[in-house]
Amino acid sequence: MPEQKQNHFLQIHLEGDAIGAGRISVSHLLRLLSQFNKALQRSGRVLFGEADSVRKGPQPKSIKEEIALDLTLLTHGSPATILGFERRQTVQSLPEMDLGVEILEKALEGLEQVQQIGTAMPAGFDAGVLLAWRDTGILFNQGVNKIIFTLNHRRTPLVANYTKEGYQRLQERIQGPQVNIRTIEGRLLMADFKEHGTRCRVHPSVGDPVICLFDEEQKEEVLEDMLQYVKIIGEAKEDPTTGKITTIRIHDIERLENRQEDNADLLPRGTPLPTDFWQSPTIEELAASQGVNPMADVRALFGTWPGEDDDGFEDSIHQLREQSITRGNPS
Repeated sequence: MPEQKQNHFLQIHLEGDAIGAGRISVSHLLRLLSQFNKALQRSGRVLFGEADSVRKGPQPKSIKEEIALDLTLLTHGSPATILGFERRQTVQSLPEMDLGVEILEKALEGLEQVQQIGTAMPAGFDAGVLLAWRDTGILFNQGVNKIIFTLNHRRTPLVANYTKEGYQRLQERIQGPQVNIRTIEGRLLMADFKEHGTRCRVHPSVGDPVICLFDEEQKEEVLEDMLQYVKIIGEAKEDPTTGKITTIRIHDIERLENRQEDNADLLPRGTPLPTDFWQSPTIEELAASQGVNPMADVRALFGTWPGEDDDGFEDSIHQLREQSITRGNPS
């Protein structure tokens, strides 16, 4: 794409062994854009005053419109890839009341802060926002060394650096205090979001499945990783006799994309589960989905059970008992 002007509204600069001069793999680009957009949306929800940035339901339309960006530049640095973005905003806001700029500012300023040790949670951040930035940082495990965000919204640009070292500190922040912290890797196959509390089950390559407990703000992450091979870090409870892990309260969950072939034999076969599997349909909805209609005439049941008084059932049982006694007689 030809460069249209010197400074785009937002520029993202990527460096690393997996990044060429003006080249980036589709998988890296998709992860960067999807997780960055998720971080902005969740920051917007926090700034809107919502208690949980990962709650279920559609994103408010106003947030989507305010943070909508178009990729207008893909060029090279020395050596690096630089992406340029322009706003897609259709309704102009007053500079001092521009929600889109505020979301971007808080998200990028907060990104700088959460990579530092001992800092408080920044404005516009909660656990869900941290997870989105953590998932962006998975690129650091895939050949990216540095990501630089430059917001050219004012005379003095806002620059935020995301580094491998900062990614490690962000993970430590998510994982919390190190009290009997254990790590397990395995395939996430089952989850309960409602009936018995928020819990899931992970099947390691070796050993028994482990029950993992998670919080409300982690629901979306668990749901996205269903059937995937994952790494879970959390506080473990162990059987005092055997030393085996009985449960883990999840502090962090990460999909291991390079191990998706492991334990593949545990994946369910056949028709996939319907999308409404977790929605607890009513008896009427279940009957309708299976084509079961109300009985038109109850007399259709007459004569079907318990049957005739003398149907030979008792005689059959008596014969079976006699045969058993005969076979057990040593004579």
